[in-house]
Amino acid sequence: MESNNLLCEMRTYTEKAYTHKHTHSQLILPLQGDLYIKTGKYELSLDEKHLFFLPPKCNHSYYSDSTNKFLVLDIPKDINPVLLENNFKYEMHQVLDDRWKAIRYLLHEEARSPKKRRLYDLVNYACSFLLEEARPNSIQYIHDNFHKQVSINKLAAIENFNVSYYIEWFNKKTGMTPNAYIQKLRLEKAKEYLIDTELSLLMISQLVGYKQQSSLTRLFTKLQGLSPSVYRKMYRKMDKNSPI
Repeated sequence: MESNNLLCEMRTYTEKAYTHKHTHSQLILPLQGDLYIKTGKYELSLDEKHLFFLPPKCNHSYYSDSTNKFLVLDIPKDINPVLLENNFKYEMHQVLDDRWKAIRYLLHEEARSPKKRRLYDLVNYACSFLLEEARPNSIQYIHDNFHKQVSINKLAAIENFNVSYYIEWFNKKTGMTPNAYIQKLRLEKAKEYLIDTELSLLMISQLVGYKQQSSLTRLFTKLQGLSPSVYRKMYRKMDKNSPI
């Protein structure tokens, strides 16, 4: 079944084995019973102590020979295309720890709600946890230190690669160069500050790694097509016009 919409629902599986793939990602959170899953990377019985993530276009077989119930998220790529396409390319089998149990509870409650107002936020929140597991060490280092000077030599050393190979490897992983990736992170964080705070443009520039306000303005205009001040005014105007 293909899904172009974000879905969160309870599903049960039968003894009949199916094999297919779909263009959306899928997060499977067990509630009861086991589910046999076979992919190119895994062959396992998914139990109540673990979760499973299927990336888009991943061929997989599945069935269950026990009483079962699973909370399943079908996540189309337009929910967060950069996040999903650049980072979630492989299957993931993770322990269902306390934080995941909390997320599962919230998603379960949301699935039972007719309006599902918080579903998008919860899915993005869940994806952020998955990303911590999917993200290589050097890319995690960038996320932790993008507001500082980050050298390519340092990043390559983290992965034990030489610089030229690292740049090629990074491009395959993310679809961009390390410098472009850092710039994008700085831009996204600057957007958050512009929308959610009253901080000055100079302060925001310094918080995301630029000593001069003009550096952020140039980056913002190049990648976003408008200046930081115009972006802030635009979103403030949208908030005022939004219905309560």
